[in-house]
Parts: sequence; C-alpha cells; structure tokens
Amino acid sequence: MRSIAAVSLLLALSAPAASMSAAELSRSPAESALREMEARLAAAVAAKDKKAFQALWADDVAIFPPGSPVVIGRDGILAEWDPILSNPEVSLTWSPEKVEVAGSGDLGYTYGKYLWSGKGPDGQRLARNGKYVTIWRKEKDGRWRAVVDLGTPSDPPSTPAAKPRPQTP
Repeated sequence: MRSIAAVSLLLALSAPAASMSAAELSRSPAESALREMEARLAAAVAAKDKKAFQALWADDVAIFPPGSPVVIGRDGILAEWDPILSNPEVSLTWSPEKVEVAGSGDLGYTYGKYLWSGKGPDGQRLARNGKYVTIWRKEKDGRWRAVVDLGTPSDPPSTPAAKPRPQTP
C-alpha cells in the first residue's frame, strides 16, 4: 500500500514537469526572470508606456546608440527612445535568442534580433533589422533592471540611388 501511495505522489509531482519542454526544464529561475524582463520591456515599448519602460532601467544605465554619444541615466534613455515611444506609426519588436546569468546570480545578459518599422523621411514604410545585447543587474531591491543596452543595425546603410547618366549618341 505504501508503494502505491509513493508512486502516486511521484507521478503527481512529476506531472507538471512532464508537460514542460526540455528548454523550460533546463532554465534556471534567474534565466526565466530575465526572459520575463525582456517580455515586460517589449510590452512597455509596444504599449508606448513610458512609465513602465523607464522603470525597467537601472539608475546608472548606459546605452550606445549607433552614431551618437553614450547615453547615461533613465532620463537620457527616455529622451533617446522618445521617437519610438511617442510615435504610433513606429514599432520595435525583439526576442532574446540567448539568456545567461552569472554564477553569482546578480548579473546576466540577453541578446537577439530586433525589427524596427516606421516611415522614412519620404513617408514610405521602412523596416530595419538589427541585433542587440542587454546586460541586466539584480538590484538591491531584488528586481532585475537593464544596466547596459546596445543595438546595431544589420541592414546595410541606405545610399541614394545613382542617377542614370544621359546616353550620348
């Protein structure tokens, strides 16, 4: 009778694990937390929610916009991201391909690909692909916040189309 109860208990405890994928089973709680933070950041950007967006960054955050100086601090980040967060015709989506957390459990990184879409100066729809890496730090309050963020475009730089030369007879 005891063996039947033990087997029943073992099956009950293992049922949730059986429904999880191998990737989910291998993730540490800290890696899952970083994936959740990425999802919250993406949701804040999609909703154009500046308050929720700004809360996910550390006070001393640094971002490295292409072709611009380093931007430091939450207010600077908000100003840098304002063209995305304030324009309903611009979207930025991404998903982490890799999530890793240091053995200390207080520092980690995510990286992946992003897609920006909006309108160009001529009013035509544009889409730009890129890559990003974000470094996350577990703060004293126990919350993960982004401390460094870097995105780089993958698409080649746009160049004006060459004008055809007039043909001479």
